[in-house]
This record gives sequence, structure tokens and C-alpha cells, in this order.
Amino acid sequence: MDWSRTKTIFIVTFFVLDLFLGFQLYQKQSNNQFEYISESSVKIEDQLENAGIAYPELPEAPKSLPHVIGETYTFSKDEIASVSSDDLMVTVSEDHVILHAAFIDPKKTLGAEAESKSVVASHALFHDEYVFSEYLSEKRKELVFIQTYEGRPIFQREDSPTGQIVVQLNSDEDISGFTQTYLETSEEGSEQEILTPIKAINQLFNNKKLKNQDEITHIELGYYSLIEGKVQVLAPTWFIEVNESRHYYVNAINGLIDDPNIEPIIETGDDAA
Repeated sequence: MDWSRTKTIFIVTFFVLDLFLGFQLYQKQSNNQFEYISESSVKIEDQLENAGIAYPELPEAPKSLPHVIGETYTFSKDEIASVSSDDLMVTVSEDHVILHAAFIDPKKTLGAEAESKSVVASHALFHDEYVFSEYLSEKRKELVFIQTYEGRPIFQREDSPTGQIVVQLNSDEDISGFTQTYLETSEEGSEQEILTPIKAINQLFNNKKLKNQDEITHIELGYYSLIEGKVQVLAPTWFIEVNESRHYYVNAINGLIDDPNIEPIIETGDDAA
């Protein structure tokens, strides 16, 4: 089998699927009336001010970025052996994509977050490519580190373990071990112009995701994929937190919004004729 050719076919297939799902999302959230943002930043700021919507100092952002391909990494026997030690027992999932590490004697902690960073730096593979995620850690009640690409976080759906190191605490709040997954990343295609942070916020406003007196409490540029799978097409994306409770992902190239705050509709069949 020509693996290089097969790999290319997978990447192209997933990229096309990403575009298809993006188009479906486009239809759903804008009712076929999606309007690309063209207002000047001054007008946008006036609209937000009139609605009483506050936001922090906005981060600087590059004018363009490429898509990134992320492929699920398979840990080798040598890598597994390099993590193992007298006080750390390491196993892997059957397909070698999830590494499980358990301390023989749990590590005492004075500050769980600080201590977990030390554990990651001392024991995890590719540790310098991960950053601590306060949002996911609070959401899951675990200590979660997410992978980055060239310093920018790779966001995943909230229930996804992909590209993460999760540090576990026992009932005494001591560190008992961690799990790790990793994405092998590479750029795909040419760089494309991206939305400024104020236009990403305005995209939420135009799509009625923001209410009067809302406050943008965090905004950060990273990468995000609508598709879960062994091969992902990661698009430059703005992660926007509202009122420290709602979270949105705004595609920084086409402005499409992924809203994980929407509860899925479960059909029970009770209304069936």
C-alpha cells in the first residue's frame, strides 16, 4: 500500500467533509442569510457600546494563518519506556494512542495546578507543546493541559481527550497519575486572511449570540476542528468566553460559529403519529 498517497486521500477527504459540515452549520445559524462582516471597527464598537456589551483589551493577531492538519499520534515502545520509571507505571491503549501513567506513590501537592505543571514537565512527552487550560480544568474538575501549534492552543470539543494531558487527583487531592494523547501537526495550504478579534465578536453579535449587557471575559486565537477523527483539519479559530459561562468558537477565516452551549434536541418518539 502506498501510505503517502493514502494519507493524502484521507486529508483531502476530511478537508472536504469539514467544508461540508461548515456549510451545514452556516445554513443552520444564519438561515441562509449569512452576511460576511464588512463594517468598520469604529461602527462595530459603537454597536457594542450601545448594547452595553463590554470586552477586555483585545489581543494582537496576525493578518493571515494557514489551516493545520492534525493526525493522531501513535506512541512507540521506546517513548513509553522513556516515560516509565521506578515510581511511575506506564501503559498504553491497545492502539497505542493513549498513554496512561500512574505513580506508585501519589505525589503530595501544596498547589495542584503548580504541582501538575511540574509533573507534566518532568514526565510527559512533548511537554513543552502543552499549556494549562483553566476553562477545561474547571469544567471537568480535572487538571487539563491542551496541545498547541506554534504557541497557539488547539481547541477540541469539551468531551474530547484529543491532544491533551489530563492529570488525575485522588481523594486526598494528591496527583495519582496522568493520561496523554498527542496530535502530529503540519501546515496545509496557503495562509488566508483572518478576522480581527473585534470582527469575531461582532459575528456573535450579528448572529444574536450576545445579549444586552453581556461581557466578553476572554478571547483567544487558536485552532479548532468541527470533525473528530484520527485526521483533523484545524482552522484558525477565535475562542470567545461570555460572562465566564458561555463559550463560542468563531472560525477566523469564514466567520462560522460553533455554539457548544446549545443543548441537543433528543427525539423521544412521543409525538409520533
